[in-house]
Amino acid sequence: LDGSRRLKMFLDSSLNLLYQNILSAVSLSTRIVKDRKDREDKVSLWLDEFCRQLTEVINLPRSDLKGIEHQEVTDIEFLSSSSAIGEALAALKDRLMEELVDADLSSFPRQPQTILAEHFSGCWAQCPFCGAVCTNTMWNHDGDHQVVFHRPRALTGRKWHGTDHLAIDICSSAVASDVSFGVGDGEWIPYKRYRNAGPPYSNWNILPDSSMQAYWKWFVSHFRTQLEALYNGKFQGKGEIPEAWQRITKQEALSELD
Repeated sequence: LDGSRRLKMFLDSSLNLLYQNILSAVSLSTRIVKDRKDREDKVSLWLDEFCRQLTEVINLPRSDLKGIEHQEVTDIEFLSSSSAIGEALAALKDRLMEELVDADLSSFPRQPQTILAEHFSGCWAQCPFCGAVCTNTMWNHDGDHQVVFHRPRALTGRKWHGTDHLAIDICSSAVASDVSFGVGDGEWIPYKRYRNAGPPYSNWNILPDSSMQAYWKWFVSHFRTQLEALYNGKFQGKGEIPEAWQRITKQEALSELD
């Protein structure tokens, strides 16, 4: 891919992620606040929760939203149920994408796409089961894609068949089990023979390994509510989050990545 194409992909991915995070924050804030009986100023509570949900995503000062408190909005469910919010965000995302892609970058000493390509060079292929990015340093490399550590399958929205229970196991442990996955048209293939599913599955080398990074255990526990809302699932049944995962601190999770 040429530099401008990579830049466009990066911008599109970033804006889509931000868009999904904002929609998720809108929905979660409404669910958390709507049943509160202790206070009447639910719009103010909703705005507090909305900003809190987005703390780790964008810098959104609560003071910037004070004007909304004085508008005639009494039903907070209107904020999440109205399609106008989704439409407005989608339109804003598309407009930002157009403006950023068409921006005049000639004044930059070095083109942004060149800088991005240098920093993010390598293979960007993602595991079809968990979304982990291939660790090969060459684009269009020879041989299979692979990663050192896979992630919980819930991070791509995978659920246990016939339930809304998100799967917390990793694909490298699944390939050592007797579990199967669906590939459409009612066909089921054992994880241990995942290559039989053809591309993109057959392009990956997934070795049996039950070890999982503490970071992803913390991530799933910490962002449980957001993941459940994003994928319309629950961490229940086979997908119940172990108590030990919930005791992992953020510092412990990050220290493992050093």
